[in-house]
Amino acid sequence: MDRFQLSLEIALSVLLLVTIFYSLYLGRALSVLRRDRHQLDALIASLQSSSTQAKAGIDHLRQTTEIVGRALSKTVESGQTLKRDLVVLCERSETLAQQLETLLPLGRVPAQSAVADTPEPAPSSRDDMFRAVKRFRQEEGRVTKSSSKGAAEREFIRALRERQG
Repeated sequence: MDRFQLSLEIALSVLLLVTIFYSLYLGRALSVLRRDRHQLDALIASLQSSSTQAKAGIDHLRQTTEIVGRALSKTVESGQTLKRDLVVLCERSETLAQQLETLLPLGRVPAQSAVADTPEPAPSSRDDMFRAVKRFRQEEGRVTKSSSKGAAEREFIRALRERQG
């Protein structure tokens, strides 16, 4: 039994040596954790303050979003109002254009040359527009129709005057 006892003691010695080396390794790991614990505490405190700042930033963004949303909705509403106004003005201008198309042939003198029958280019500046309105008034004076102007004509002339002034 001496051999058996000797082999058992050798096995226990090996296990004891392994346990000693493993305990030294764990001791070093624990000392590193203890040493880094202060850094870990500082990291946790930093994380908490960062999360608090993030929450405050989110609240600020929500408030800003609400303010900008209200301003944007007001802008959209005014844009829709302007769109409706522009649609009405376009309809009026189409009516006026149709009336002008019927008036222009009546106001032309038959002795005009072929060059005068060619359509004029659209006015590109205020001065050109002013001249076009003057020509229109002169031709309008030649027309033998009644002198009373329609509401659309008055509106068009008023708009042209406002644009010039």
